[in-house]
Amino acid sequence: MPEQPTLIIDGHLDMAFNALHHRRDLTQDIYTLREREDPKPPGPSHPDSLRDRKRPESPSRGTATVSLPQMREGRVGIMLSTIMCRVQTPTAQLDDGQRTQAAAHAIGQSHLYYYKALEREGQIRFIHDVPQLDAAIVEWQSPDENTPVGLILSMESADPILGPEQVQWWWEQGLRSVGLTHFGANTWGHGTGTRGGLYPDAFPLLDALGQSNIALDLTHTSDLVFWQLIDYWQGPIHASHCNCRALVPGQRHLSDEMIKAITERDGVIGLVFAEGMLNPELNFDTPDAWPKNARRPMSAVVDHIDHICQLTGNCDHVAIGSDLDGGFGREMAPVDYNTIADLQRFLDILDRRGYSTENVEAIAHGNLLRFFRQAWS
Repeated sequence: MPEQPTLIIDGHLDMAFNALHHRRDLTQDIYTLREREDPKPPGPSHPDSLRDRKRPESPSRGTATVSLPQMREGRVGIMLSTIMCRVQTPTAQLDDGQRTQAAAHAIGQSHLYYYKALEREGQIRFIHDVPQLDAAIVEWQSPDENTPVGLILSMESADPILGPEQVQWWWEQGLRSVGLTHFGANTWGHGTGTRGGLYPDAFPLLDALGQSNIALDLTHTSDLVFWQLIDYWQGPIHASHCNCRALVPGQRHLSDEMIKAITERDGVIGLVFAEGMLNPELNFDTPDAWPKNARRPMSAVVDHIDHICQLTGNCDHVAIGSDLDGGFGREMAPVDYNTIADLQRFLDILDRRGYSTENVEAIAHGNLLRFFRQAWS
């Protein structure tokens, strides 16, 4: 492995969701965030004071592991980070859905303007095209503690897009990757945990997305929607954060046939660092049976990388799409992981598993760089 840390592109983070839904200041050190979120015991003198009450927390929060200082520490210099809000009735497991598309659109706008505020502060920098991508790579060859993290803007569930006529506006704001569906049945079709296809209004939206050359993310589709999109969509495709159904059961993961369909179109699959997607004893379709704490190490992610590489005969189609702090915290992340800076240690695990330096660099950043250079050319 090289003496200097390797540039990492994380193909899926939910930074705006964490900042706004969980009220985290992601410009702060992760240990500061943890100290703030550690509940204080009731004070003996004023047990009923608002200051001492432990407010109910979102079931999706967990212990924070991702912040911009730790990303710089781990040389996670470029990210695909989401605008993420869907139309779905809130449930005990998923409390962040909205009941109307108008509300999802409003939340999506707030996520966009959070990223714009971070860019104004110099914390991040939007990446819209190949020259800006190349400039970010040069900047991260010799970064410092203030180097902005590059942002390729993505959208998890297209519910914030009100219709085909709004696609060009989103493109102008920097949107470069869109997944139509998420959990449940949303505005445009069926996603994770459902059976069904695309709704008729989805096809004019797809046409508009194709004219804007936005990449299509096949994560969180129902099985039928996946194959409908493969048949209809002619542009670039990827799966930003998916693991292998052959190793862990559940509809949320990709079957071998799905993996081959993506890679035959030169797409890239980002692997997820979540216990529910790594433990073969768990089924993503029955989350009530999951443990409260993780059991698997980061090497379990390599098992999924191995499977895809063996299936395709090369390492050209795998990447990191960690989804860290995306609906879970450190409790359900790999047992040997503490903060996102530990992704550098994950590269060491790849090295010990026999991956060449060239292949480690491809997984860390090279495959996603190739994917977006081709998409934007």
